[in-house]
Amino acid sequence: MTHSKRKRDDSSPVSPGPDRPASSLLNRDYEHSPLATKTSIRILELQPGEGTGTLRCKLHAVERDHALAYEAISYSWGRSTDTRVIYCDGKKLKVTVNLRDALWRIRDPVDVKMLWADAVCINQNDNAERANQVKQMGSIYMNAVRVLVWLDVPNAKFGDFDYLFDLDLNNPRPHSDSQVGRASLLLEEYVAKLEAADIHTEGLDPDSNVVGHAFGHLLDSPWFTRLWVVQEVGLARSVVAMFGDTTIDFVDLIRFILRLECRTLLIDQLGLVTAAKANIFTTFPARSLELAGEVDEDWDFLELMEVTRGQKASDPRDYVYALLGHPSALIDDATIVEPDYNIKVNDLLFNVAVKLMRSTNTLRVLSAVQHIGDSQIEERITSWIPTWSRDTSTTSLGVSRDHYFDVSYDACAGFSPDWKLEKSTKTLKVHGFVFDVIEDCLATEEVDEQGTVIQKSTDQLILEASQLRSNSTDSTLDVLLDIGKTLTVGYSNDKPAHFLSAFAAFRLHLTKEAYNQGRIIPLNLAPEGRSKLRETAKGEGIDGIYWAASRFCTGRKIFSTQNGLLGLGPCALKEGDLCCILFGASVPFVLRSDNQKYKLVGEAYVQGVMKGEAIADWMLGERYQQKVFELN
Repeated sequence: MTHSKRKRDDSSPVSPGPDRPASSLLNRDYEHSPLATKTSIRILELQPGEGTGTLRCKLHAVERDHALAYEAISYSWGRSTDTRVIYCDGKKLKVTVNLRDALWRIRDPVDVKMLWADAVCINQNDNAERANQVKQMGSIYMNAVRVLVWLDVPNAKFGDFDYLFDLDLNNPRPHSDSQVGRASLLLEEYVAKLEAADIHTEGLDPDSNVVGHAFGHLLDSPWFTRLWVVQEVGLARSVVAMFGDTTIDFVDLIRFILRLECRTLLIDQLGLVTAAKANIFTTFPARSLELAGEVDEDWDFLELMEVTRGQKASDPRDYVYALLGHPSALIDDATIVEPDYNIKVNDLLFNVAVKLMRSTNTLRVLSAVQHIGDSQIEERITSWIPTWSRDTSTTSLGVSRDHYFDVSYDACAGFSPDWKLEKSTKTLKVHGFVFDVIEDCLATEEVDEQGTVIQKSTDQLILEASQLRSNSTDSTLDVLLDIGKTLTVGYSNDKPAHFLSAFAAFRLHLTKEAYNQGRIIPLNLAPEGRSKLRETAKGEGIDGIYWAASRFCTGRKIFSTQNGLLGLGPCALKEGDLCCILFGASVPFVLRSDNQKYKLVGEAYVQGVMKGEAIADWMLGERYQQKVFELN
C-alpha cells in the first residue's frame, strides 16, 4: 500500500509581484455561471499534482446524460467557516477543509481526474439551482463510474489502520483493484479474530486489539453522521472507502461492521459505537443486493426516515430531501414531495406526515414522534407531527413493519385506522380508548459527575422497577419476568421459551459482571434458585437480549399504572398521563389531556397489552369506552 508523500506548499499559484495589479485575475473570486438547462450539471476537472500543493481545477457545464466518465466524491462538509482556497479556472474558490483534504487524497500526480463534488459543482448561493440539482442528485451518483468515500478522521491514533494495511509500500497505485481486494482480505482476518474473541479485551491478541480500537476511530469519522451520504453510496454503481492511506471496498467494510454488531457485548467493551451506522448504508437496493441474505431488503419511506434519524443535515428540510433518491420515495407514481427550499419546515413535515399515513394506511408515523421533554410538548402547536429532530436517540417500537429478535406487536388487534384531519388547524382526529393512567415513573438515565447523561446499569433498573411493583401480589419470579420483558420491550415475545432461557442467561451475566466489578446487587436475580437458573439458561447467548435492554431503554422512562401494569415510555411522560390504544397503531400511546383536546406524548411498551389484550376487554364492553381523540 502506497503512503502518500506530501510536501507543504501553501503558496498561491502565482506570486503577485510589485507590478501585478490588485485586480489580477488570480485575486478574483470564482463565480458560477448559470446552468443552461434544468438537466445540466457541472463536472470538476482536477489538475495533476502531488502532496499538499495548491489545488487547481476547472469546471465544465454539461448535459447530465452526456457527461464524460467521472467519479463522485462522498464526504462530510465539516464546519462551513473552516475553509481553504483552491483555484478554479484561475480564480479563488473557497472549500471546506474536508473537501480540500479529499481532493489532495484523490489527486493523481500525472493524470487529470474528472470528479463531481456538491460544494463545488452546485452554486450553493442559488436556492433555485440547489433545489433543481437536488432533484438530479440521484442520477448524478448513479451515473458516476465510482463513488469515492472520504472518511476524514482527525485522530492521530488512526495511523493504526495504516499499520494494519501496510501491504506494499512500493505500489504507486493505492486505489488499484488488487490493493483494495487485499485490504478486504486482511480486514476479513482481523474481524474473524474479533468474532471469536472472549468478551474481555485483555484476552485479545495485539493485532485484534489494534483493529478493534482502529474501528472505533474509523466510526468516529464525521462522514458516518451525515445524511446525504446515505443516498450517495446507496445509488452508486461501485463504492470504495478511503481513510488514512488505505483504500477498501465499501461494501466489505459495511459487511464487517455488521458482523461485529452481532457481538453486542464485545463492541460495547471495545467502545465501538456501531448502532445503525452500518445498517443505514444497506437501505438502498444496489447495496442490499450486494448483501443479499445478510440485511433487510424492503424499506418503505417511513422506515427509511426513521433508520436514518441519527444522520445530520444542516437544513431540516433535508431530512426528507436527502432520501428522495430511494425507490420508496415514489408514492402513487409521484415523489412524496418536491424539493423546495422556500417552504416552511413545519409545513413540509405536516405534508410528509399526512402522506405517510395515507400511503401506509396505519398510524405508524405517530411512533416517530419524540419529544425532548415536557416543555417541548407544551410549546409545540402540533404534538403529533414528527419533527425528525436529531436531538434524541430513542429506538422506535412501532415505526417498523418488522421487528428484531422474534418480537411482534399488535396492540390494536389489527383494527384499521379511523382518522380525519382538520387542515386549517392541523388537528388530527383518531379513534381509540383509554385503558389506564400512569401512576409513577422513573428515569432510565442519570447524570454523572462530569455532567454527561448516561444509562443506569441494568441491575439498577431492575431494582428500581421492582420498587414500582412493590404492591404486586404476583410471585417474585413473575414480577422479575415482567420487568425483564418490559426492559427489553417484549424480547422474543413470539417464542416465550427462548425469552426464559435468554433472560436466565442475562441474569447470570449481570451477577457475574457485578462480582467482577466488586459490586453487590441488592436484589435476588435468581428467586427460582441458582441451579434452576443455570438449567434454564442452557448455555444461551445474551447478545440479543443485551442489545434490546441497552438500546430500547435509552431516552425512556419506566412507569407503573393505576391498574398495576408496568411499561416503558417516552422521557416526557408524567403522572396522570393516559395510556391509550389507537386503532391502526401496533403499539400503545401516551396522551395528555389539553383543554378538551390531547397532546401526543409518545409511543409506549406496556407489558400485558402488546398482543391485543386490551382490545379483548374493550370488545366485551365492560371496561373501556371508545372515543375520538383530537390531537393538536
